[in-house]
Amino acid sequence: MKTIKNILFASLLMVAFTGCMNDFDEPVFLNNPPYGNNSIGEANMTISEFKEKYREQLLASMPTEITEDIILQGVVVGNDETGNIYKQIVISDGNDAIIIGVNTSGLYAMLPIGQAIAINCKGLDMGGYCYLPQIGVRYNTEKYGIQIGRMSKEVFEEHIKLIGTPGEFGEQTPLDITEDYLANKANKDLCPIYARLNNVQFKEADGEALYAPGEEIAERTVKIGKQEIIFRISNYADFAKETLPTGKLNIKGVLTRYKTNSKDVWQFIFTSTADITPAE
Repeated sequence: MKTIKNILFASLLMVAFTGCMNDFDEPVFLNNPPYGNNSIGEANMTISEFKEKYREQLLASMPTEITEDIILQGVVVGNDETGNIYKQIVISDGNDAIIIGVNTSGLYAMLPIGQAIAINCKGLDMGGYCYLPQIGVRYNTEKYGIQIGRMSKEVFEEHIKLIGTPGEFGEQTPLDITEDYLANKANKDLCPIYARLNNVQFKEADGEALYAPGEEIAERTVKIGKQEIIFRISNYADFAKETLPTGKLNIKGVLTRYKTNSKDVWQFIFTSTADITPAE
């Protein structure tokens, strides 16, 4: 009898313990993610509206502090998982995209591709690095003076909130880039854009060339019609010493620009080689 009672008591303890475990399961994490600032409210402006309203400030090399209560929302479409994107994430809200600079590595651990976030922009800076709009903080350089730079991890965590779980909002649809789109110089001011290049091939691909063979960042080139796009591949990328794929390809990533006094070129960045697939 004593043995039966002991078994029943142990069973009841197990049920109670399991019930307690369920009480502390997903709802606690989903409502209180262990990263970021959960007090940030809902988005009150789209990325397109933000870029249109502050076009001049976002293109200017001198950063401007954001003093209005602006909250943007987007899904991560570019991060530092493979090392090809450095201390940045790119978010897209389905229509437009923006770069956020953060002075830390390993961002992908909490912000994988497909994770939605809200960012409270008030108190941060906006500006254009070589006319490429981004959100960050200002910093002073000896050569170029005050520039838009990367915020600290602590500042970043105070200004962002995770929303839902990775992939919950579905896969973002990239803009299919055409020759006509690239030929219109005004479109460069719209960068960055989550985009897809269709049926392109790397000029340098010969079956032996690597993504980034040396100790410096490598430039690889594709063309859509007569329009050229430069890929800057980091020698720190996990795939840097892999063979550059040959043949016609579809490439998904972020279309950017790089403008100086002497040139204004299209550039393209991507997170991993999973973003590159054979064209059908």
